[in-house]
Amino acid sequence: MELGELEERRFRKRLMGLDPNEVESFLRDLSDELQRLQRENENLKEDVKNLDLALKEHRDREKTIRAVLVSAQKNAEQIRANAEREARLVVSEAEVKAEGILKEASNRLIRMEQEVSEMRRNRIQFGARMRSLLDSFRQILDDDGREAPLKFETKQENSEQL
Repeated sequence: MELGELEERRFRKRLMGLDPNEVESFLRDLSDELQRLQRENENLKEDVKNLDLALKEHRDREKTIRAVLVSAQKNAEQIRANAEREARLVVSEAEVKAEGILKEASNRLIRMEQEVSEMRRNRIQFGARMRSLLDSFRQILDDDGREAPLKFETKQENSEQL
């Protein structure tokens, strides 16, 4: 039954029947209560509709936030993986470079040791030649120049063979 029907409803009058004023008063009260309940029902329906919209918005936001978080986590993992890969590459390059430097230093050390050894041999040879030359000059001075040219040439040939 609709509200309008309640307001339009009329009762027959009887001799011993109900008091029409009480019935009319009751019907007005009932009509007022029904109107209040209908407004309340409409307001509640509107509230439910608004809450449903708000819930949908919150669910959409939650879905978006979850997607953003998943994306951020994937990006963070990718950045970390890239950083680790780059760090390994840098370390590897540094190791290769260090090995090259060590090899070059080792080769240089070997060359320097060879040069030092060659210089020692040259110094020994130079010392031997100098002693031989000095001995030859001493001999020349001792012999007063008598057989000096012959001895000098012989000693010079012997020192060159060394």
